[in-house]
Amino acid sequence: MRRETRVSIAAAVALALGTAALASAAMSGAEADARSFVQSTIDEVMGILRNAQLPLEEKKNRVEQIAYERFDFELISRLVVARNWERFTPKQKADFTDAFKKHLSATYRDTLNNFRDEQIQIASSRPEQNGDVTVMTVVKGTDGDTKVDYRMRKSDAGWRGIDVIIEGVSLVQNFRSQAQEIVSNEGPDGLIKKLRAKQLKSPQAKKKTT
Repeated sequence: MRRETRVSIAAAVALALGTAALASAAMSGAEADARSFVQSTIDEVMGILRNAQLPLEEKKNRVEQIAYERFDFELISRLVVARNWERFTPKQKADFTDAFKKHLSATYRDTLNNFRDEQIQIASSRPEQNGDVTVMTVVKGTDGDTKVDYRMRKSDAGWRGIDVIIEGVSLVQNFRSQAQEIVSNEGPDGLIKKLRAKQLKSPQAKKKTT
Protein backbone atom coordinates (compact mmCIF):
# COMPACT_ATOMS: atom_id res chain seq x y z
CA MET A 1 0.00 0.00 0.00
CA ARG A 2 1.46 3.34 -1.04
CA ARG A 3 2.19 5.90 1.66
CA GLU A 4 -0.08 8.51 0.08
CA THR A 5 -2.94 6.00 0.21
CA ARG A 6 -2.55 5.59 3.97
CA VAL A 7 -2.44 9.35 4.43
CA SER A 8 -5.53 9.70 2.24
CA ILE A 9 -7.56 7.28 4.33
CA ALA A 10 -6.40 8.96 7.53
CA ALA A 11 -7.49 12.29 6.12
CA ALA A 12 -10.87 10.86 5.19
CA VAL A 13 -11.31 9.64 8.75
CA ALA A 14 -10.10 13.03 9.91
CA LEU A 15 -13.01 14.64 8.02
CA ALA A 16 -15.32 12.55 10.31
CA LEU A 17 -14.55 12.16 14.07
CA GLY A 18 -17.02 10.44 16.53
CA THR A 19 -17.40 8.08 20.29
CA ALA A 20 -16.28 4.81 22.37
CA ALA A 21 -12.91 3.53 23.72
CA LEU A 22 -11.54 2.59 27.11
CA ALA A 23 -9.31 5.25 28.63
CA SER A 24 -6.70 4.93 31.30
CA ALA A 25 -7.65 5.97 34.82
CA ALA A 26 -4.79 8.50 34.76
CA MET A 27 -6.50 10.55 32.04
CA SER A 28 -8.73 13.51 32.71
CA GLY A 29 -12.38 13.06 31.92
CA ALA A 30 -12.05 15.43 28.96
CA GLU A 31 -9.10 13.54 27.52
CA ALA A 32 -10.85 10.20 27.87
CA ASP A 33 -14.00 11.60 26.28
CA ALA A 34 -12.04 13.02 23.34
CA ARG A 35 -10.34 9.68 22.75
CA SER A 36 -13.68 7.93 22.84
CA PHE A 37 -15.09 10.44 20.39
CA VAL A 38 -12.28 9.78 17.92
CA GLN A 39 -12.42 6.00 18.41
CA SER A 40 -16.10 5.78 17.65
CA THR A 41 -15.64 7.78 14.47
CA ILE A 42 -12.83 5.52 13.36
CA ASP A 43 -15.09 2.53 14.01
CA GLU A 44 -18.03 4.08 12.18
CA VAL A 45 -16.07 5.25 9.15
CA MET A 46 -14.14 1.99 8.80
CA GLY A 47 -17.41 0.07 9.09
CA ILE A 48 -18.77 2.03 6.14
CA LEU A 49 -15.62 1.59 4.06
CA ARG A 50 -15.52 -2.17 4.70
CA ASN A 51 -19.18 -2.71 3.84
CA ALA A 52 -19.04 -4.68 0.61
CA GLN A 53 -22.77 -4.14 0.05
CA LEU A 54 -22.38 -0.37 -0.38
CA PRO A 55 -21.35 1.15 -3.71
CA LEU A 56 -18.35 3.47 -3.54
CA GLU A 57 -20.37 6.64 -4.12
CA GLU A 58 -22.68 5.79 -1.21
CA LYS A 59 -19.65 5.19 1.01
CA LYS A 60 -18.33 8.63 0.10
CA ASN A 61 -21.69 10.25 0.83
CA ARG A 62 -21.98 8.61 4.25
CA VAL A 63 -18.44 9.52 5.30
CA GLU A 64 -18.99 13.08 4.10
CA GLN A 65 -22.17 13.37 6.18
CA ILE A 66 -20.33 12.21 9.29
CA ALA A 67 -17.69 14.86 8.61
CA TYR A 68 -20.26 17.61 8.21
CA GLU A 69 -21.80 16.69 11.56
CA ARG A 70 -18.62 16.30 13.59
CA PHE A 71 -16.13 18.80 12.26
CA ASP A 72 -16.46 22.45 13.32
CA PHE A 73 -16.00 24.03 9.91
CA GLU A 74 -16.97 27.50 11.11
CA LEU A 75 -14.26 27.49 13.76
CA ILE A 76 -11.72 25.98 11.38
CA SER A 77 -12.52 28.74 8.89
CA ARG A 78 -11.85 31.39 11.55
CA LEU A 79 -8.59 29.70 12.52
CA VAL A 80 -7.48 29.50 8.89
CA VAL A 81 -8.22 33.16 8.15
CA ALA A 82 -6.87 34.21 11.58
CA ARG A 83 -6.45 37.97 12.03
CA ASN A 84 -7.96 38.67 8.61
CA TRP A 85 -11.35 37.27 9.74
CA GLU A 86 -12.49 40.75 10.82
CA ARG A 87 -11.93 42.00 7.28
CA PHE A 88 -14.69 39.69 6.07
CA THR A 89 -18.30 40.84 5.92
CA PRO A 90 -20.91 38.48 7.43
CA LYS A 91 -21.73 37.27 3.90
CA GLN A 92 -18.06 36.70 3.07
CA LYS A 93 -17.61 34.75 6.30
CA ALA A 94 -20.55 32.51 5.42
CA ASP A 95 -19.37 32.12 1.82
CA PHE A 96 -15.82 31.29 2.89
CA THR A 97 -16.97 28.70 5.42
CA ASP A 98 -19.22 27.05 2.84
CA ALA A 99 -16.51 27.10 0.14
CA PHE A 100 -13.85 25.77 2.53
CA LYS A 101 -16.10 22.95 3.70
CA LYS A 102 -16.89 21.91 0.12
CA HIS A 103 -13.25 22.24 -0.92
CA LEU A 104 -12.08 19.85 1.79
CA SER A 105 -14.90 17.45 1.06
CA ALA A 106 -14.10 17.36 -2.66
CA THR A 107 -10.38 16.94 -1.92
CA TYR A 108 -10.83 13.95 0.35
CA ARG A 109 -13.81 12.19 -1.26
CA ASP A 110 -11.57 10.96 -4.05
CA THR A 111 -9.04 9.53 -1.59
CA LEU A 112 -11.57 6.85 -0.66
CA ASN A 113 -10.92 5.28 -4.06
CA ASN A 114 -7.62 4.05 -2.62
CA PHE A 115 -8.95 2.34 0.51
CA ARG A 116 -7.35 -1.09 1.02
CA ASP A 117 -8.45 -2.05 4.56
CA GLU A 118 -5.80 -0.12 6.50
CA GLN A 119 -5.84 -0.28 10.30
CA ILE A 120 -6.08 2.88 12.43
CA GLN A 121 -5.10 2.78 16.11
CA ILE A 122 -5.13 5.43 18.81
CA ALA A 123 -1.57 5.75 20.10
CA SER A 124 -1.84 8.43 22.80
CA SER A 125 -3.33 11.81 23.64
CA ARG A 126 -2.49 15.03 25.43
CA PRO A 127 -4.37 18.02 26.87
CA GLU A 128 -3.91 21.39 25.14
CA GLN A 129 -4.74 25.03 25.80
CA ASN A 130 -8.38 26.16 25.77
CA GLY A 131 -9.46 22.76 27.06
CA ASP A 132 -8.57 21.14 23.72
CA VAL A 133 -7.29 17.58 23.46
CA THR A 134 -5.01 16.22 20.75
CA VAL A 135 -5.56 12.55 19.98
CA MET A 136 -2.65 10.85 18.22
CA THR A 137 -3.33 7.91 15.92
CA VAL A 138 -1.29 5.62 13.71
CA VAL A 139 -2.46 4.39 10.31
CA LYS A 140 -0.90 0.99 9.80
CA GLY A 141 -0.33 -0.18 6.23
CA THR A 142 1.71 -2.88 4.56
CA ASP A 143 4.58 -0.50 3.77
CA GLY A 144 4.77 1.36 7.09
CA ASP A 145 2.94 3.64 9.50
CA THR A 146 1.60 7.18 9.16
CA LYS A 147 1.10 9.44 12.18
CA VAL A 148 -2.10 11.49 12.25
CA ASP A 149 -3.11 13.81 15.13
CA TYR A 150 -6.64 15.14 15.64
CA ARG A 151 -7.10 18.32 17.66
CA MET A 152 -10.47 18.28 19.39
CA ARG A 153 -12.48 21.00 21.13
CA LYS A 154 -15.66 20.66 23.14
CA SER A 155 -18.55 23.05 22.51
CA ASP A 156 -22.20 23.11 23.49
CA ALA A 157 -22.77 20.63 20.66
CA GLY A 158 -20.13 18.24 22.05
CA TRP A 159 -16.65 17.33 20.82
CA ARG A 160 -15.69 18.49 17.35
CA GLY A 161 -12.51 18.27 15.29
CA ILE A 162 -10.76 21.60 14.72
CA ASP A 163 -7.47 20.53 13.11
CA VAL A 164 -5.73 17.52 11.60
CA ILE A 165 -1.95 17.11 11.65
CA ILE A 166 -0.63 14.56 9.15
CA GLU A 167 3.02 13.63 9.77
CA GLY A 168 3.55 16.95 11.51
CA VAL A 169 1.77 19.09 8.88
CA SER A 170 -1.25 20.98 10.27
CA LEU A 171 -4.22 21.41 7.95
CA VAL A 172 -5.07 24.74 9.60
CA GLN A 173 -1.54 26.16 9.45
CA ASN A 174 -1.06 24.97 5.89
CA PHE A 175 -4.21 26.70 4.65
CA ARG A 176 -3.52 29.76 6.82
CA SER A 177 -0.21 30.44 5.08
CA GLN A 178 -1.94 30.32 1.70
CA ALA A 179 -4.97 32.33 2.85
CA GLN A 180 -2.96 35.20 4.33
CA GLU A 181 -1.08 35.80 1.11
CA ILE A 182 -4.22 35.67 -1.03
CA VAL A 183 -6.25 37.95 1.26
CA SER A 184 -3.39 40.47 1.32
CA ASN A 185 -3.19 40.54 -2.48
CA GLU A 186 -6.75 39.86 -3.59
CA GLY A 187 -8.99 40.42 -0.58
CA PRO A 188 -11.61 38.06 0.89
CA ASP A 189 -13.46 37.63 -2.40
CA GLY A 190 -10.24 36.53 -4.11
CA LEU A 191 -9.71 33.85 -1.46
CA ILE A 192 -13.28 32.59 -1.80
CA LYS A 193 -12.93 32.50 -5.59
CA LYS A 194 -9.73 30.44 -5.41
CA LEU A 195 -11.32 28.02 -2.96
CA ARG A 196 -14.26 27.49 -5.26
CA ALA A 197 -11.86 26.95 -8.15
CA LYS A 198 -9.94 24.42 -5.99
CA GLN A 199 -6.71 26.39 -6.31
CA LEU A 200 -5.63 25.91 -2.69
CA LYS A 201 -3.72 22.77 -1.75
CA SER A 202 -4.30 20.63 1.32
CA PRO A 203 -1.37 19.02 3.18
CA GLN A 204 -2.44 15.75 1.53
CA ALA A 205 -2.28 17.21 -1.96
CA LYS A 206 1.13 18.72 -1.28
CA LYS A 207 2.51 15.38 -0.14
CA LYS A 208 1.40 13.78 -3.41
CA THR A 209 3.37 16.32 -5.44
CA THR A 210 6.63 15.92 -3.48
